[in-house]
Amino acid sequence: MSGITIIFKSYQDCTDQKVYQAVTDDLPAAFVDGTTSGGDGDTKSLRIVERVSGRYVEMHAKYIGTTVFVRQLGRYLTLAIRMPEELVMAYEESQDLQLCVNGCPSSERIDNSGHLPLPVMAQALTQGASSQTRNMYTLENASTKCHEKMLVKDIYFHSCVFDLLTTGDANFTAAAHSALQDVEALHPRKERWHIFPSSGCIGQGDGLSLSLGLVCLMLVVFL
Repeated sequence: MSGITIIFKSYQDCTDQKVYQAVTDDLPAAFVDGTTSGGDGDTKSLRIVERVSGRYVEMHAKYIGTTVFVRQLGRYLTLAIRMPEELVMAYEESQDLQLCVNGCPSSERIDNSGHLPLPVMAQALTQGASSQTRNMYTLENASTKCHEKMLVKDIYFHSCVFDLLTTGDANFTAAAHSALQDVEALHPRKERWHIFPSSGCIGQGDGLSLSLGLVCLMLVVFL
């Protein structure tokens, strides 16, 4: 992703509506209105915490039990969210693109034979995202590169290999490793930290959903 917009809707007396926006090379530590929190009193029900200046911020919305991590890795932004499952499922039928519930559209998934046609727009994005010379990876050296950060060959490892093969951008190694670290920080059950690929796509019944694209990384943990 090269841009992220997060809207925290107003809720009773907890907070007014707050909007957070970030783009590549501009990861603010405040909402668009310049504030860093929402709610009255000393105990804020919504707040932003900057962990690494310009690179990593957290948003904690206590009133809805939700935590959001936003990072910049290379030229890309990553997003990790922990929220109650009932909140994730509370959407109207008109809101058809529910990545947290359904995952990526079928046209953007790797099929059972391991193929994913690279759209023209995605090619342009990956080719123009950085002026740095990109390496050409083989399956063997892409696997070796990813194994340096991820010792377990789970979905994060395989996503790292796929992204290296399709883009040649080593930043995706850091992105996949960051996703695993976010799971470890957000998910309370250690046995669910590692997700292993099955037949085609990630199952929805294990309480954890991961969406990895060529230029985006989004992680959602259901509690």
